[in-house]
This record gives sequence, structure tokens and C-alpha cells, in this order.
Amino acid sequence: MNYRLFVPEGRRKQLPLFVAIHGCRQDAEDFAHGTRFDVLGERHGAVVLYPEQDERHNGHRCWNWFLPENQQRNGPEPSAILDLVEWVAREYDIDRARVYLAGLSAGACLASILAEQAPDVFAGVAAMAGVALRAAYDVDSAYAAMRGERKPDLPSTVLGSVAYRRSRAIIWTGDRDVRVAPVNAWLLGRQFSQLYGLSPEPDVEEIFGGGKRALWHDRAGMTRVEVRELDAIGHVWSGGSLRGSYTAPVGPNFSEALFRFFLEEGEAETEQAMRQCG
Repeated sequence: MNYRLFVPEGRRKQLPLFVAIHGCRQDAEDFAHGTRFDVLGERHGAVVLYPEQDERHNGHRCWNWFLPENQQRNGPEPSAILDLVEWVAREYDIDRARVYLAGLSAGACLASILAEQAPDVFAGVAAMAGVALRAAYDVDSAYAAMRGERKPDLPSTVLGSVAYRRSRAIIWTGDRDVRVAPVNAWLLGRQFSQLYGLSPEPDVEEIFGGGKRALWHDRAGMTRVEVRELDAIGHVWSGGSLRGSYTAPVGPNFSEALFRFFLEEGEAETEQAMRQCG
């Protein structure tokens, strides 16, 4: 599998790793420019890995997330990415407790599958314009799921919520997304809350200027799942750069939000929870 890799200046030990998975009709370079992850990786001292789909596997460079074999960790696409992650983790002395996924559209679908299937590897997932888990099994059902016409199956993992005790998810969508219906973000949020052993309904629901948001917390008060629907945003990476495709520079910055969610807010909430337990 081809890939692009960003390593911040000054080689340090125990760095966090972000696995950034592009959408259809994109490649690794395009996604790096659009998300500005390299800039954030330098700022936060994080390595960023960009796996790249081969046109021989999909003519539009879409990840084949809808095929049943790719909804299991040992499937061809998930296992190829897991192999890449393992190599990078060994080569660059990655902090294995801080390995995160981020993706757009088909990339968000594959990122969500990896987060569901490999919580031992990934501590969190950020999905923009993704489809609910277990909502498709072929091309036709994929399009139906994208339109919000299919009720997804429940996540099939037998790992149990304890396997996800460190997992978190931040899921965004645009209310003008005509490619992937916004209902998918809310379905995906509830699926992850179920995997994490949380209440099926969010603890906080709010409407504010620019959209609406729901939050699920665990018993320690940590935000484990965030779903946000943005006003006037379509099938794009919100807050992205015009140097990349499928971006909306005027929208709230999803890249900055997910780095903050995992590396700043998450670590602060973890420390607070540990103090409360102690």
C-alpha cells in the first residue's frame, strides 16, 4: 500500500500518531493539503500517516468499506492499514496509547471500521461525512446507506465495552451534505456509544449558532462521543484548505477540533478522572 508520512522536526520519543484516511477521488497528498494535518502535526509534535488507496482496487480511489471482507480487521484494506501502523509505530517510537484515526467520507467509513475492530490499536476516531457501521454489504446498499435509507445492523464485535475503555469518537457532518445524509453521523454516534457501554441517548444536546451538537460522557465525566451537525456545510472537510479538494474553508475547523479533542481535552479529562479516582 502506498502512503505519505509526516514526521515533526526534531525526532522525539513516544509521539502520538494520526492515521489520516482520504475520501473518494483523493490521494494522500491531496488530503494532507486539505486538512493541514502536517501543520498541526508539527505544532503538537505528532506523526501523521496517510494511507493511499490504489486505483487498481477502486477506479475512483474510494476505500471499499461497504464490502463485508473490509468490515473485519483481517480484511484486505483494514489489515493493510494495520500493518502500516505497526511499521510506523516501531520505526518512530510511537506512543501506542495515542494512536488515532481520522477520515473523510469513504475514509471516515474505513476509519470507523478500524476503530470498531481494533480498539487495542486505536484510541479514537474522527469521522467527517461518514456512514454508519454495518449499513452496507455491496455497492447498491452502500448508496442506500449514504442516502440514509438503510437501518444499520448493530456493531458485531464480541469484544465487550471493556475493550473500548480508552476509546473516543468525534463525528461531524454538514446539514447540506447531499452525498452522505447527515442522519448517518447521529447513527454512528449512537453505535459508538453502545460499543463504549454508554447510554443510548446523549447526556447533552444543544443547538447553537452554526449547528447542533450531542455529547456522551462516561461515569468519570469524560466526553467519549461528540456528534456535531454544521449549518450550511456540504460533503466536505469543514475548515479545510482550498489547496485540497472537498474542503470548506469558511466552516468550523474540524482538523483543529479533533487534535484538541484527542491531545488537549482528552488528556486533561483523563488526568482529572485519575485525580478523582485517587
